[in-house]
Amino acid sequence: MTLSNIRFPEDNPFSRIKVRHIFGWFFLLTMGIYFQIVMIGYRLGIKFDSKTPLDPLVNEIFGTYVSILILALLWRQCKLAGIEIKYLVGKVPDRYQWLSLVGLAIASVVFSIGVFRIFYYPLSFIVPSFVEKILIDNRNRSILITGSKTFYPALYYLIFVINSCTVNCICSAFILTSILLHRWAAKWGNIPAIIAVCLLNIIFGYKYFVSIIILILIFTILYLKTRSLLVLIVFMALRNLTFTIWDLSYTTFFDNQTANILDVFRSQIQLGVLFFVLSAPWVIGFIYKNWSVLKGPLPYLANAAEAEKIKADSET
Repeated sequence: MTLSNIRFPEDNPFSRIKVRHIFGWFFLLTMGIYFQIVMIGYRLGIKFDSKTPLDPLVNEIFGTYVSILILALLWRQCKLAGIEIKYLVGKVPDRYQWLSLVGLAIASVVFSIGVFRIFYYPLSFIVPSFVEKILIDNRNRSILITGSKTFYPALYYLIFVINSCTVNCICSAFILTSILLHRWAAKWGNIPAIIAVCLLNIIFGYKYFVSIIILILIFTILYLKTRSLLVLIVFMALRNLTFTIWDLSYTTFFDNQTANILDVFRSQIQLGVLFFVLSAPWVIGFIYKNWSVLKGPLPYLANAAEAEKIKADSET
């Protein structure tokens, strides 16, 4: 199935992928594995509730396990639908400028930090309790603070880095940016599909909706421009690694846990403005220069068409 011979939506292999099945698998796997953990804990005399949540290490392993199972199920579903994985993944472009990718990854992290601080600064005076809750949740999710709550911190840090830079990146790129994009584009077209992916991500991370919209646009542009899921995975890994370094640095040098968290946040507004000024030209400029890519052919169809052309040329 190539770009040139798809005449009707039902001819697109992605029309055979059901998004509701993906979410159904995720829900059933999550509930099933969590039930097993609770039963094991019950036999060991451990009761998991709001007062005794899952150990962060167990929770990290749990998330990794579910992600791998979902990837395996979706991989099989693609095969049954007649989707060629090699066209979906694509190839890394020759002489690709990796240094620019590193710079874009760092700039996207700096931009997200700046936008968060600028957006929530005025809200910290209007709805202080709401912003304070967000800040406390962010602090509690810090890798150092979370790791200190587990029975084996060193192993937690190791699994967290591996999960953040590999499993999460592969899962997010393959499912959210690739499968869902192609599926919804086959149904509605490119731009509506991108909007749908943005809305889906905002549902799970509404507190950071501005950063999410920008990131989804960057992810999609990278994938459509390079036609390579590998480039996107590397970008996600670089971004997650950069954010982890920032998280460690901020918790160690900037976060005063003895002071009022709102006062600390408000006093660092200059840092947010500086981050935004430094990163916005790079991030917004990248989206602006490559906006036309979003209206072009999707990677799977373009890769399939190119493979067909090469095969035809070799036979003549």
